[in-house]
Amino acid sequence: MKNKYFIILIFFGFVLYFSSCYNSKEDVTALPKVSFLGEVVPIMISGGCGCHNNVNSNTITNNAIPFTRLDSVRDPNTGVFLRIDRTILYDAIIARVDTLRQWVNGSIAHPGAGAVNLTSRERDIIKAWINQGPPYDGGDIACVIPSNIKYTADILPIYNTTCKSAGCHGGRGPALDYNKLVADKNILNTMMSSAGASGHPGGVIGLSSCITGKFKAWLAAGQPK
Repeated sequence: MKNKYFIILIFFGFVLYFSSCYNSKEDVTALPKVSFLGEVVPIMISGGCGCHNNVNSNTITNNAIPFTRLDSVRDPNTGVFLRIDRTILYDAIIARVDTLRQWVNGSIAHPGAGAVNLTSRERDIIKAWINQGPPYDGGDIACVIPSNIKYTADILPIYNTTCKSAGCHGGRGPALDYNKLVADKNILNTMMSSAGASGHPGGVIGLSSCITGKFKAWLAAGQPK
């Protein structure tokens, strides 16, 4: 009888042991992801990235891609000026995902002038964020896709903020307009379905779920102007 109870105890011990191991494995695979808003954005708008966050960005003297801009805030009822806020251009950061990948991995130097470097911790954060894959915004950026989406009201502002600069479209890359985007419908479909991982003639880019959602809606609506 004693041997019987001893065998039962051993059996339940093994069950508890393997159950605890399984839970531990599950915990490891469920580690939290890097937060784009909470961890990546603060790096890209900090002092080390100052050229991307001052009033001279994307000018003759400084062709750095703007990651923020200063906007006047006015009372919606009276139009009276209240303050100036710094607006973060999230998609401008996300669009450079492949450039950031090469930079933090040491494949290229800082794309602009100057020996700009990140700390090892900052590089690790950006590497982990990129390795998570699209969507790179984590679904945390507020986005409204209008039912009557149009090129002038909804697509052109994306192009002006995210794609157009001295180092990209309209500079070293070809300028794009409505007619060109309509002609490139198949390219856009590939880009939006892969969040920029394929289709872009200039190489891999990153696209947020907000941008891909708007472009998909615009393409589905027949690309209205």
